[in-house]
Amino acid sequence: MLRKQKDLVGVDVGSYAVKMVQLTEGKAGHRLVNLGMALVPHEAVSEGRIQRPEMVVETLRKLAKNLKIKPGSIAASISGYEVMIKKIEMPTMTEEELGVQLRREIAQYVPYKLDEVNVDYEILDVSKRRAKYMDVLLVAAKKEAVGSYVNMLRTAGFDPAVIDVDYFALSNAFEATYGVFAEENIVLMDIGASKTTMTIVQAGRPLFTRDMTFGGQSITHRIATELGTSEENAERIKLGLGAESADRARLEKAFVETLAEWTTDVKRALDFFFSHFPEAKLHRIFLSGGSARIPGLEKFLEAELGIPSEVCNPLQHIDVDAGRFDPAYLQQIGPQMTIALGLALRRAGDK
Repeated sequence: MLRKQKDLVGVDVGSYAVKMVQLTEGKAGHRLVNLGMALVPHEAVSEGRIQRPEMVVETLRKLAKNLKIKPGSIAASISGYEVMIKKIEMPTMTEEELGVQLRREIAQYVPYKLDEVNVDYEILDVSKRRAKYMDVLLVAAKKEAVGSYVNMLRTAGFDPAVIDVDYFALSNAFEATYGVFAEENIVLMDIGASKTTMTIVQAGRPLFTRDMTFGGQSITHRIATELGTSEENAERIKLGLGAESADRARLEKAFVETLAEWTTDVKRALDFFFSHFPEAKLHRIFLSGGSARIPGLEKFLEAELGIPSEVCNPLQHIDVDAGRFDPAYLQQIGPQMTIALGLALRRAGDK
């Protein structure tokens, strides 16, 4: 599909904060124009779902005003909670023929009435399992959920030109930063405040996706309980600010116990992956999201899972005006901006 060369602002609405990234494309590649984040009231988003849209609207407006981003076209994404993603095999045919065939057979793959969902698809590759078949990625999202989200963004003054899915925005940002690993299966984990988005990509294609209900808030709660302190102070301690004054044994206990619970959930998801791909090998884990900055997290996961792990900073290969953006700030905030950056890379007219 031909792409209209119109830059979009990437808008990522999380349960902890709203993030915005604005890029422009020049001769040297993508250049950072603007970025920022604003905290969302605790009661506005719960378990990955927006409960108080009016609060999110107000946060979006304030952030756009502070960043001097004018109302206009944006790319946003919906959570995996609202989306069904499935890889299916279909006989080899043209894209037009596939559209007709799927309309006839969609009930086999989507557990909703067809008039209740928006359906999209993409031909991935020739099937490795059966001759004269191809792998197709099928995506279905509830119209009601998408409609409510779009209306909220419009109320805030934006025109949602692209509605993506967190999984794809995550892999899009990773590919722009690190390229495509043709011979490796890469685990991408974006760890937010209350949920974690996982996608496993193979040669730049999504092989497996999963949302898990853990995030940085669980560590904050555990620290607050263990140390008998406020949630605000526990959040600072979690990020290594003022941790030197805390009871080291209790603090370590809070971290280790919570991270062990996270690892159990990750192992369960990976076991499910291996049940479908028994001969696959996972080569590396890249962490992003605000909670990826928890000190020592990548080493803990690497030790428990036996897979090399590191924190992903998607801003490291973006052209930046060092006189305008503090490199230390970009290094610190980078992992949190991964999905927003992946969205900002989209263009109006993209499929």
